[in-house]
Amino acid sequence: MKAKITLLKIFILLSITATAQIEKNKELSFTFGPASTKIKNKNISEDKYKDINDKNGFNINLLLSKYKRRVGIGMGLGYSTYNQEIYQKGLFESFSQKDRDGNLYDSWIASDITYTNKLSYLDIPITLHLLLGNSNRFYGFFDIGIVNQIQIGGNYTMKGSIENMGRYETGNPYFFTLSQNNPYYSYKADLYDVRKEDMYETYSLSGHISLGLAAAMTDNLNLKIQPYANFGFSDITAKELRDIPYEDVFGRKSDYQKTKLLAIGINVGFAYNIGNVKVQN
Repeated sequence: MKAKITLLKIFILLSITATAQIEKNKELSFTFGPASTKIKNKNISEDKYKDINDKNGFNINLLLSKYKRRVGIGMGLGYSTYNQEIYQKGLFESFSQKDRDGNLYDSWIASDITYTNKLSYLDIPITLHLLLGNSNRFYGFFDIGIVNQIQIGGNYTMKGSIENMGRYETGNPYFFTLSQNNPYYSYKADLYDVRKEDMYETYSLSGHISLGLAAAMTDNLNLKIQPYANFGFSDITAKELRDIPYEDVFGRKSDYQKTKLLAIGINVGFAYNIGNVKVQN
């Protein structure tokens, strides 16, 4: 918490204590770094039978910006990845089910399933920049904009097994044996090894916001540190798969929910001034 307050103070000092202000003409920046990424879906996050592991992704960004005084607009090209694993593993119980004859039994599901989502995108950011600070040697910047994302790689896999069993409340061994071996009593055991590449939309749109620092290495070359967040506006699910109800491991259905992207990261890199940089008193 103290670190966050200190960083905020730095940016405030950069923006309000200036007796002079930096101006730019054009800037070409290249930044990269890891990102904490999420593929968000409300149904999956609220499914008590699933555990979600959102892994780190990666971001590369090349951006050309043109400034008028202290405000600039930029367009660029980038690359980003999103990786997620979802586990449905364990012996799950649902009590007081009825078979076709009306007999009560407890449904047991033995599941050992791993789902994976791996996505990569060509990014086209369009951003608005605001320079903060009073020196051409050390200054801050605030960016806001959108990121057009074109999918260049995406696959979904489902691997493992699900075994559906029943145990009758009467404890009658005859019924118990039937529930384990007779399809009439809802018994089934399935193995899965599925890979699909048509689960996602080709285009998606995200918002972008960042607040960073730059320090001069030479007259025209700056070192940049840029914490940022990209938050998805678009549903990345393929159109033909939308509005299909979600089912948990026991077949209980929920209304369809959109799937969106989120990335929070810190990029580092360099920015080169094209044209003159000056300080205005």
